[in-house]
Amino acid sequence: MINAILSILVITFLVWLVNKPSPFKICPICVGVSLTWLWLLFGMSLGFLSVSRYELPTAILMGASIGGMVTELKKIFQKFRSKTKNTEIEKIKKQLDDCC
Repeated sequence: MINAILSILVITFLVWLVNKPSPFKICPICVGVSLTWLWLLFGMSLGFLSVSRYELPTAILMGASIGGMVTELKKIFQKFRSKTKNTEIEKIKKQLDDCC
C-alpha cells in the first residue's frame, strides 16, 4: 500500500514538472493514479506483486480513475447539450416570430 502511495506522489510530481513548460496541460494527479494502477496491475499479472496484497488498492485506484473520467465526460456532454438546447430554443423562437 505504501508503494502505491509513493508511486502516485512521485509520478504526480514528475508530471507536474513536465507540465510546466508543456504547451498542453495534463492533470498530474490523474496521470499519477492511472499509471500507478497500471503498473500494479501488470506487476500482479506477471507475478511480481502479491495479488492478495495489491488487489484492493488497485481496484480503489481504478475506481477513482473511472470516477474522474465520468466527471470530465459529464462536463463535455453538458456543454454539448447546452449548445443543442440553445439552437432548439432559437429555432422555436424564430418559428413563433414568423408565425404571427
